[in-house]
Amino acid sequence: ESPMEQAAQVDLTEIDGGLSMLLERSRQSLGSCKEAAMFLRSRARVEEEYGRGLQKVAQQTIKMMDNGGKSVVGMSTQQAAWQRLVEVHETLASNRMKFSITLSEMADYLANYVKIKEGVRRKLKESEMRYQKAIDESQVMLEKARAKYEVQCGEWERLLVKSSKADGAGPVSGGAGLSGGGGTGGGGIGGIGGTAASKTKNVSSAMSGIFGKHKGTPQETLERMGQEAGVKAKVANEAYKRLLHQTNAIRRDFYDVQLPKTLASVMGLAEEVDQFLKFTLGKYAYTYESAVLADAITLKPMDGATVGMVEMVGDIDSKADLDAYLQAAAQTGGRVDRANIPYYEYRMSTMAQLYANPRPIFGVPLDEQLARDGQPVPLILLKCAEAVEAYGLQNEGIYRQSGQSSQVNKLRTEFDLSAEHVCLAGNSHVGDVNNIASVLKMYLRELPGGLIPATQRAAMLAYFSADDAPLADDRDLAHRIDGMALAIHNMPEPYRNTLNHLFTHLDKVQAFQEFNMMNSENLGIVFGPTILPPANNPANAAMDIRKSAKMVKFILDNRRAIFGEL
Repeated sequence: ESPMEQAAQVDLTEIDGGLSMLLERSRQSLGSCKEAAMFLRSRARVEEEYGRGLQKVAQQTIKMMDNGGKSVVGMSTQQAAWQRLVEVHETLASNRMKFSITLSEMADYLANYVKIKEGVRRKLKESEMRYQKAIDESQVMLEKARAKYEVQCGEWERLLVKSSKADGAGPVSGGAGLSGGGGTGGGGIGGIGGTAASKTKNVSSAMSGIFGKHKGTPQETLERMGQEAGVKAKVANEAYKRLLHQTNAIRRDFYDVQLPKTLASVMGLAEEVDQFLKFTLGKYAYTYESAVLADAITLKPMDGATVGMVEMVGDIDSKADLDAYLQAAAQTGGRVDRANIPYYEYRMSTMAQLYANPRPIFGVPLDEQLARDGQPVPLILLKCAEAVEAYGLQNEGIYRQSGQSSQVNKLRTEFDLSAEHVCLAGNSHVGDVNNIASVLKMYLRELPGGLIPATQRAAMLAYFSADDAPLADDRDLAHRIDGMALAIHNMPEPYRNTLNHLFTHLDKVQAFQEFNMMNSENLGIVFGPTILPPANNPANAAMDIRKSAKMVKFILDNRRAIFGEL
């Protein structure tokens, strides 16, 4: 007999906790189904990975065979065998993928089945718990009624004993008690003896206080209190018997009707789950056997017309393949080239050529670098002025604020390699236009002899004094303008063109002085010492700086008049 059939012969209604044991058995059965579903899902994943991996290997092999190109002698016996072997592996991969899909469907169906049956088991358990709760609540109420009943009867008994002692009567007969069908013996409660005899003195003292509050004799008071206690005891007895009847009815309904039904339902559930698990495992075994058999038939067909893998490999004729290849190579092969190998010069990248042949501009005389580069004006001045005019005219303190030293040095290095290849438009240096302004000032400051040759420098500074003496009149102004124009005109062309371009740019800067705070005076302070380096004599250096600042301011204020005559 099966375990379920043996369990069915046991009367579980007579066993304490029988329903709980059967519910636990059904939970174990459902747990076994869950484990089986997890196994099937994991096995499906393994089969899927194996099938996909095998399929990937077959596809990669086909791709490599295609990339190898066709031989001039056609397909060799080895290539033909390879192709058929790969086709066999594709079939094996397909079989495994189908097997994986079947296992996955079985796992999903089993998991859904378990979910449904867990709901059924939960409802059965909740139903049993509701009945058990009703029984427990009824028993609690019954216990309270019984306790109240005993308290009321005890109080009645105590008053009867006291009353009998007060009037000198003998022991009270048991016939006066509450037998009520469920009592003990014929005497009921009235048969209780005088257990409080040892406390007579204390009781008499307490009764004296009570009697003092009521009219009548003490004996009458005791009789009246005894009658009231008797009524209360009778009411408590009726309530106790009613709850006892109700509780026993609920228990009979549960143990005689509901419990057998629930046990039968849980038993049926456990049997159904076990049978379904057995069916699922049987289906898995059959499916697995079918998959293995399909692989075996693929490897070794049984129809007699299709060859297996062993026969495919046996059809390879390596010697015939080699002979055919050599014959085709001899017919189509070229001849050996015995000529000398020519020399090919290595062509360096543009950046490497710049590092190999730099074209420095910092510290190089102006006329020398312009003659070398074939430019009328230094490219650094053209590019920096263009960038400042595009991005920095409204930048407060332009040319007065210093840039970041690392970025300025980087720009200097780029210009020293090749100013022609430096691009400032959209460059990261534009993030702070002060970097560009600083590298331009550095270039002008490091020009040997400055931007103004020594011959013109002395003549131009002679028009200015270190103090703030104003011009005498318009004739003095015209005289100074003519002197500046003449001195600039006498400069070598590279210096004259560069100075003209610089002051044209600075004139544009001061045009935006309401934004950048750089008027002609401030620009003179910045560019005076830059284009006219002070003398080496410390005593004259401060005077030269003030004069150069005034000169730059004067040229900016009268730029059109000075450069217009050139």
